[in-house]
Amino acid sequence: MRHIATSKVAELERLNYQAMMAIAQVTPGVDLYLRDDVIITSNAAFPYPDATHACLLQADSTTVDALITEIIAYFQARALPPTIFVSPACAPANLPERLQQRGFVAQPETETWLAFENLLDAAVPALDPKITVEAVTPPTLPAFIEAMLAAFAMPDEWAPFMTQLTAPSVSLPGVFYFVAWSAGQPVGTASLICYQNTGILGGVGVIPAYRGSKAAANLYFQAGRTAQAQGVDTLLLQTTAGRLLERLLRIGGFKPMFTRTAYTLTDGQLG
Repeated sequence: MRHIATSKVAELERLNYQAMMAIAQVTPGVDLYLRDDVIITSNAAFPYPDATHACLLQADSTTVDALITEIIAYFQARALPPTIFVSPACAPANLPERLQQRGFVAQPETETWLAFENLLDAAVPALDPKITVEAVTPPTLPAFIEAMLAAFAMPDEWAPFMTQLTAPSVSLPGVFYFVAWSAGQPVGTASLICYQNTGILGGVGVIPAYRGSKAAANLYFQAGRTAQAQGVDTLLLQTTAGRLLERLLRIGGFKPMFTRTAYTLTDGQLG
């Protein structure tokens, strides 16, 4: 892991959520608050840590306990589990210990943030012609949802719910959803949010039968080409998939920047 200044970590984290603001504003049940001392995002219908958490706490020894109490109250008022992501940019330095004293438990999987820098100078490889990748439009949204559910092992009954969450942002400027096709079947998905000169790459998934094919690579390449066309020079992504995927991403030009750990307060703990 390369060493980067905590100010750079804070900049990257804030950029990520600034990019998400346009989607949050049109998605039912999603709230996103960008404050100087904390960022809070929540999804009333999707209470999982990647969509419902606080992060980038910037406090000191005299204010941190009150801030933690405020965060707990925010999530508990919405019947959501309080989760706080701790990165190197958080303050004070003993924030993990303070959270554990309040009953928060560190989750076993760390979240790694990677960046592809100087994208505008990069030559993005050609896509494998056997698997095509298209930007999602309203008519192809059902195919995107079908592939996403299969890729991420979600139940088919979630299709109407995921469609309701995704549809409002399909046509937003700078927001792109991609679906990969093989022999007329949707086999993979990805998303790209462009904000200033930064692109947030996420939701890359391939259905089980096509893992090991060129579907994932084609999704990355198409997202990279689209990002270049939007003037994006840095691509960011986050993953908890482990070292194998991180190694493949590094081979593809991504560099690990920092890691975050999620601390969650579950029912019955102190708070």
